[in-house]
Amino acid sequence: MKTPDPRFPESSRRPRVPGPLLLLVALLVPVLTASCADEVLAPGEAPADELFERYVALGNSITAGFQSEGINAQTQVEAYPVLLAEQMNTPFPIPTLTSPGCPPPVINGLTRERLGGAGAPQCSLRGLPAPERIHNLAVPGAATLDLLSNQGQGTNANELTTLILGGFTQIQLAEALEPTFASVWIGNNDVLGAALAGVATEATVTDPAELATNHAQVLDRLEDAGARGGVVIGVADVTLVPNLVPGAAFWAAEAEGALPGTFQVSDACAPEAAGGQGEAVLVPFAWGFGELLARAEAGQEATLDCTDETRVLVPEEVDFLQETVAAYNEALAADAQARGWAWFDPNPLFLELADQGLVPPFPMVSDPEALFGPLFSLDGVHPSGAAHRLVANGVVDAVNATYGTNLEPVEPPALP
Repeated sequence: MKTPDPRFPESSRRPRVPGPLLLLVALLVPVLTASCADEVLAPGEAPADELFERYVALGNSITAGFQSEGINAQTQVEAYPVLLAEQMNTPFPIPTLTSPGCPPPVINGLTRERLGGAGAPQCSLRGLPAPERIHNLAVPGAATLDLLSNQGQGTNANELTTLILGGFTQIQLAEALEPTFASVWIGNNDVLGAALAGVATEATVTDPAELATNHAQVLDRLEDAGARGGVVIGVADVTLVPNLVPGAAFWAAEAEGALPGTFQVSDACAPEAAGGQGEAVLVPFAWGFGELLARAEAGQEATLDCTDETRVLVPEEVDFLQETVAAYNEALAADAQARGWAWFDPNPLFLELADQGLVPPFPMVSDPEALFGPLFSLDGVHPSGAAHRLVANGVVDAVNATYGTNLEPVEPPALP
């Protein structure tokens, strides 16, 4: 019989999920995960601390290991929760997706060529054979509501939701696993779509109060299922991703002759010192490159207008997005801290890295295999494997500081 951990008094321990529900989930979930993942991700029987005996991760595409508009076994094992589980020395089976992927990741940032070529299937499905359960429950595209519901208005349920979760929700599978520790990184997709579409209003983002309520329900249910602790990761400031290119960077590129002659950049995109507002305007890659540059390269006239509120993020929209993310994180941090959970805000980390010149202000068109630098994959939104290692170390520090554990840091990536 285990000796009770003094950090978690009996009164704080939640009742476990009934055995029949656990059995039901084990029988019904389509666990089609490669055996190699089970071997690699279950490094030993004794965890680094009994707090980490059963670790589950909930989240969206970042937690799932989505990179460069795609996901497969290679990108999945680079994800921060996999790295974290390795430091915990705890089993962490994942829903391995067969190469080239589902969908295959992009391998050229400009041509948008995908792994496996044009003839590759859009989804190569899950790998075989499989462990009994998966512990990385994250699904690409998930918003906060999706952790609680896969049906109804407002959810982002998609094909990967079914492929990974088999008709259950993330929180249902987490409850069935009776976790001792959980990580929750959710909320980015409650605001990201508005940013990438270039239309940021109250109608295109999740209300902060609604997000906080849904998030708190997730943590409540994790604790009720037995979680004695966890880490909440803050919502990323979507205005920092290099997929959103400053208008002033396009203005400078035109001035340097780096754009086709048929690509015009309006004076509003100039920096403030030259009479414009270009530093404060963000141009989604899909518009600036996918539409306008493609049109210009085909010999057609194309104009980037930095006052076009339907295509670019004007200063007021950028401010709104930043304020929304700040409101999200204020609520999430307060809730995590009130519960005694660890809290990690990724935004100071990525601001520091940008200040070091590791996030290019304009896509590196001379190197389409590293279009957005070493820290972002080829979609300019999802972190690269290198960035996942930095995130994992930020989480390790937060967990150790909160729980007095001694998790070792992940080996940092080699950066320029």
